[in-house]
Amino acid sequence: MAQAKRIYGKTLDVYLCILTADNGIGVREIWRNLKFSSPSLAQYHVNKLQELKLIETDFSGKYIVNDEESIEALRSFMMLRGMLIPRLTIYSALILGLLVSYVSYWPWRGDFRDLVTLFIGTFSAGAFLFEALKQYRGLDFLKNDG
Repeated sequence: MAQAKRIYGKTLDVYLCILTADNGIGVREIWRNLKFSSPSLAQYHVNKLQELKLIETDFSGKYIVNDEESIEALRSFMMLRGMLIPRLTIYSALILGLLVSYVSYWPWRGDFRDLVTLFIGTFSAGAFLFEALKQYRGLDFLKNDG
């Protein structure tokens, strides 16, 4: 994999618009979706992304994401049905699943082991969710930078 690229501001908005599009997207659609002042502004950012080799054109002339390149800010995210989800959310769900199965299937005695397991599971899941929320909000911060 090539070295991760760094983009900010409107260029990141254009990249995210192309990334979340289902079957590629044209310049005018980007212009309408992001409410830019003119299509030439959208084209400028598309050209910038093409120079970085982050996007490419498909056979119909629409822009799609180049899967071989990556953006540093998006390495800790994954795409799920067209949405960017922080990976830490998956870890939190795994811990919550283990915690629920422990409480459901293990006989509850209320002793030290049960309380420690409950505390550690709840704290870990909460910490992962908190960090995932910070990552997601940080993505909005990157959009407004530069």
